[in-house]
Amino acid sequence: MTAKEVRSSESGSNQVTSSDADEQRLVRSYVRKADLHLLPPAFAIYFFAVIDRNNIGNAKVAGMDTELGLHGEQFNWIVSAFFFTYIFFEIPSNIMLKRVGARIWLPLIAICWSILVALMAAAKSYGSLITVRVLLGVFEAGYVPGFIYLTSFWYTKRQQAPRIALFFSAGVFAGIWAGPLAARLQQINGSLLGYQYIFIIEASVTVALAIIMAFVLQNYPETATFLTEEERAAALRMLASDKALSYDTDYRPRQVVRALSDWTIWAYAIIFWASATGGATQAIFGPTLINAMGYTSTRAQVLSAAPSACGFASQILSMFLPRLYPRFSVWIMLFSAAACAFYAVIATVENIHVRFAFLCLSNFALSPNMPLVSVWMSNNVLGVTKKGVASACTVMLGGIAGLIGSHIYRDEDSPQYRFGHIFVCVCNAVIFVIALVLNLYFRYEN
Repeated sequence: MTAKEVRSSESGSNQVTSSDADEQRLVRSYVRKADLHLLPPAFAIYFFAVIDRNNIGNAKVAGMDTELGLHGEQFNWIVSAFFFTYIFFEIPSNIMLKRVGARIWLPLIAICWSILVALMAAAKSYGSLITVRVLLGVFEAGYVPGFIYLTSFWYTKRQQAPRIALFFSAGVFAGIWAGPLAARLQQINGSLLGYQYIFIIEASVTVALAIIMAFVLQNYPETATFLTEEERAAALRMLASDKALSYDTDYRPRQVVRALSDWTIWAYAIIFWASATGGATQAIFGPTLINAMGYTSTRAQVLSAAPSACGFASQILSMFLPRLYPRFSVWIMLFSAAACAFYAVIATVENIHVRFAFLCLSNFALSPNMPLVSVWMSNNVLGVTKKGVASACTVMLGGIAGLIGSHIYRDEDSPQYRFGHIFVCVCNAVIFVIALVLNLYFRYEN
């Protein structure tokens, strides 16, 4: 090779290196901008969505059941009424999101459910609360599967994992603040009762956040106005190489049926259901369980933040676990086994301090599995229709968890609530078994 040829080769190598560096710079810029426009509004609204959904439990401790004359299992039915519609409107909502666009659909359903939460303050009877909760489920149904589906258009599979974990952590983070916030709101001296302020003020914040989201959120990277053309081109190359979804792909009815017949989708959904059973009952009945241990109403509201803080810490931890070891099934089995053991302790001991400590530990073990199984499912399911159906089915069964979980902590079991704790213990055993079966199946398939 001549000297001239060597110089030519070196020049070409430098050009390639420079081109790669430019590509990486553009991708980093794209991801930073996408995070800024998607994650803060989605996190904030999910934070208040969980508060809006579960503040019925705080309202009970604040005296709503006494004021409205609720008795027997009426409160349990009020809680579960939400989930009757929540479980059926997941898939239709994802279809609407694809047709209308996330920028319109997600803020719209947030405003609608917030209005309904505020209306609960005006409810005067058991029947009116049931009606409002049923309608509330219609609009809240689409938010979680909608966000999971939306991230499939913006991020690679590797990028999705920490962002979905961060999104779900908002729900547990809400649990930290829900009790103390409700305790403060119920002490307002005004023309309304304490529990009415809980509904009205928390709903008002969600409306304000939804309006902000409508201006910040963008539908797809292909149409995002905050990207330069160079950033857009680099992002689309990155997403195409990862086989991320494209905005111009339509839902196909035949593929919906085919997706629903895939047993692995239902396996993911059952794991999500069993995980959500523990999460939903902790969120709604946490103040009641702590109150039954002998703490006063206001103190129980405040102490309910402790289990949620443990859950928030473990969900943040779950953002990084797949990077340490990329097999989601192993982490899910580990956390479900721990949760099963912790709930067994709560169900058998009587010392209130031990029960409270293990309530905190159980929430630490419960919380990571929902984001882990969501990302696991999203990574393994390909195709725009199948991925949309899968995310909706997964969260739909999470709604069924809320429906069932609303009735496992019964007043007749107070103060030990042994039946509810054993039920959640068994759910985590089911998670362990299904995750193990999927692990072995995928090893065989691969």
